[in-house]
Amino acid sequence: MKNPPFDDRRRQQFLCQELYEKTLENSRALLQVQLKNKESAEFADDISLAHHFLYLENFWIWMLDYTAGVPIEKLAPRLSDIVDRFSEWNEADQYRQEEILSQYPEYGPYRYRAAPNFGDLSDYEDTLQLLSIAILLRDQRSVMRIIRILRSHRGQDGLFEQLTGAYVDDEMTLDTCVLGQPYDTLLQTVYESDEDAAQMLIKKYLKQWYPAMKDHPRWYNGHLRISDEGYAPYYGYWAFEAGAMAFVFDLDDSGIDHFAYPTDLVAYGRTLREENRYTSIDRNDAGDVGHVEGKQSCRDTDFRG
Repeated sequence: MKNPPFDDRRRQQFLCQELYEKTLENSRALLQVQLKNKESAEFADDISLAHHFLYLENFWIWMLDYTAGVPIEKLAPRLSDIVDRFSEWNEADQYRQEEILSQYPEYGPYRYRAAPNFGDLSDYEDTLQLLSIAILLRDQRSVMRIIRILRSHRGQDGLFEQLTGAYVDDEMTLDTCVLGQPYDTLLQTVYESDEDAAQMLIKKYLKQWYPAMKDHPRWYNGHLRISDEGYAPYYGYWAFEAGAMAFVFDLDDSGIDHFAYPTDLVAYGRTLREENRYTSIDRNDAGDVGHVEGKQSCRDTDFRG
């Protein structure tokens, strides 16, 4: 069957075919430059920065392809490579941290801390998106790798704990997020006894989400910043974490119609779950994958928002 026209298959209206092709070409060129920079880098800080760039640029290319309407079946196997890049950045950043502490011993000995800083909007949102996509793709190996990398961040953020709680043996319940709003709004959904009220909170979160991204230095309003060469820092505006929460807690999202909500990706994950299929299974937990999804909301807790 012949592919439909680009404008019919794209997932957001802000992307035209020329912008997609130019942005993809530019991103691939940037990757080649950064690969050379990584090879020539001598200092731990420069090496970490190079790996961070390589991870994010590969991730944004994935999102650009998703926005352009590339079928999810083709996108799903590519996520594990992006998690590889995420892991490589984290490993390089450990050497950076060790180098800093060797220069400033008054800060104490090195202790493992994952590279993403949850107090930074860009780091937090990018990491949340990566985790959420892995959850929606039922890519269990990638989910578990991300959780292991972020083990130093456990017990800090309520949304992260709710998204990952069913994948760990020591689930934690926190009633706030590191950055507060709008993430606290999304977290509140799991404490709603009424499903319509939970759906309204997701809608509220989606309404809050894009304005709250104004301090994201890379892609906020990227579709308006088209260069003379025809590319832009626009890869798609997606609140994947909203979809992941609806999926994990099996919330009704039939009434949600928002440009940033990944409707078809949530539906894809639900189909995989109904058919008991996975994109991948974590080899360290292959005998117990059935416990990881379909959480019940914390509707009998004493939480008060």
